This record gives sequence, C-alpha cells and structure tokens, in this order.
Amino acid sequence: MLQSRTEVVADYALQTQVAPRRVLARQPLQALETLGQQITVRRGKEIYAEGALADHCYKIVSGSVRLVKLMADGHRQICEFLVAGDLLGFEDEDDRYFAAEAVSDCVLMRYSRRSVDTLITEDNAFARHMRHLTAKGLEGAYKRMVLLCHKTAQERVAWFLLELSERTANDNDCIQLPMTRGDIADYLGMVIETVSRTLTQLKESGVISMQSVNRIKLVDRDALEDARGDL
Repeated sequence: MLQSRTEVVADYALQTQVAPRRVLARQPLQALETLGQQITVRRGKEIYAEGALADHCYKIVSGSVRLVKLMADGHRQICEFLVAGDLLGFEDEDDRYFAAEAVSDCVLMRYSRRSVDTLITEDNAFARHMRHLTAKGLEGAYKRMVLLCHKTAQERVAWFLLELSERTANDNDCIQLPMTRGDIADYLGMVIETVSRTLTQLKESGVISMQSVNRIKLVDRDALEDARGDL
C-alpha cells in the first residue's frame, strides 16, 4: 500500500529526528583551566613572599601550602594550611599580606591576576563561586579566631585533626600530616611541647592512634568531636 505524501514526510522526519543534546553543567572553576600554567614548588620553598607584588593567583593540584605572617617580634604565625583543590593568592590588594610556602612538594596552576580579574567581570558563574569561597573563608577565619581566644589545647588539636580529615581524602579515617609539630603549634597558637603532649593524651585515651610520626588514625571520631567542643 502506497503512503500518502503527508505520511512519507512524517516518516522521514521521524527517522531523521535528532535527540536533544545533553548539556552538562560546567563547574565554575573550569573557566580557569585555559588560563593557567603548571608549576612545581619543592618542599620548604617560597611560592611568593610577604610584601611581594600580587600579580598571580594559584590553585593547588597536589601537595600542601602554608600561609605565613612574620610578626615584628620575630614570631611566626601560620594563618592557614591549604591542600589540593584550594585557591591562594586571590588578594584584593596590590601587595601580599602573607607569604606562601610549600609544606610538601607541590604542583600548582598559576594564573595571571589580570586574566582572573577579567574572568570575574565576564563570567557570572565564576564570580558567584568566588564570592562563595570568600564568604566561606571569612567564616573559617572567624572560627579560628574563637578557637585561638577561648579553646583549650585539647580542643584546638581535636579541631585541627577533624578539620584536616574533612578537607583531605583519607582511607579508614587516616590522615597524613605533611606539616611539622612546629607548624601545627604556630597555627594553633601553642608551643611544640603542648602539641606533642596533647597528641599523646589523645592516643593514650584511645581516641587516635599514631601509625607513624606523620600519619594518624582517628579511632573514635565521636570522642574526638566531643573533645573539640562547640565552635
């Protein structure tokens, strides 16, 4: 039986119909990928110095970084530890307020600040994400301020271990500490002896176990959260 002209046209349209293209949501930071240059910084080396011109921004691909402020009396204050996936160097000022140092061997993506500023102006999704990261960073800074002003040594160390566990991939609640005990002390506003003594107390109480000097297993996370207290 011959098809009518209308039926032929409809059949052809059905056979040649193209399925709607699947649109994948772009992650906000993907906009940075074409702007960056990969660099490697060895452990202990400076990524940028305090007071240097803030002409580049960075994203950590692997490794860990500390942000350091040298006080007038020579005391070193570590203001933040950054890990893979974190951004750094996105200051609003022309000069660096902190120095950035590699805690371990690091691979970084480096971006021109001018290119990033242009991207913020032209890409609304990226701009919103950067505002979100800024707000999140401020919240974290306020929590650390409360921690340093009002918390005991055990509360500070418990908070630090839980915070690091939440920010880094780990197997079986194990966390790697690339930083030294001195680094931890300068971050938490303590002395090295107090950091070591507090870790020993948590170990003896069965809350953590020390698998090596720089590898800690969180044996009892609930007890550690109790030891941290409320922020």
